[in-house]
Amino acid sequence: MMSYFSHIFYLASYPTRQLKLTAMHISHLIPRTSYLIPFLCLFLSCNHKTFYQKADSLPNETWNLDTTLVYEFTILDSLQYYNFYIDVRNSTAYPYQNLYLFFTTQFPDNTVFTDTLNCILSDAYGRWKGKGSGRIKENRFVLKSKVRFPRTGTYIFSAQQAMRDDDLKGITSFGITLQHE
Repeated sequence: MMSYFSHIFYLASYPTRQLKLTAMHISHLIPRTSYLIPFLCLFLSCNHKTFYQKADSLPNETWNLDTTLVYEFTILDSLQYYNFYIDVRNSTAYPYQNLYLFFTTQFPDNTVFTDTLNCILSDAYGRWKGKGSGRIKENRFVLKSKVRFPRTGTYIFSAQQAMRDDDLKGITSFGITLQHE
């Protein structure tokens, strides 16, 4: 028969022995499963809310006046709400405070709507609003939140810079993102 103190000692040491056994088993599994760790990290880091995302890099950080960037996707559910973003990456060599854009929407019935957008990239004192500690600043602008597309079908969006410079320097990439609400 165990004494009271030896019984308490036995119970207190039990989880430690069990933990050592578990750690030993895990250490044998690590070499076999180590190839799964990067896959799991990639899978778990994906944003499942993103419906569509595309960004176009601009060669030599220059957006030519004649360059039209096109984004096309298909809407299958006209009741789904989305948040619509414009993504602009600029370098600190960008010479202006804002970026004007001609943004065109082509609906599934071929109706076309064009709007002029103004994206503010820096404040009046030249401080960049975008994120980033280096020379590249990332900006995300809400174009529309909680928007529903009125019809199912293929939508085509296009963007052109409207800054009156034939070669607009300092824009490294432009894109759009749609996320499920």
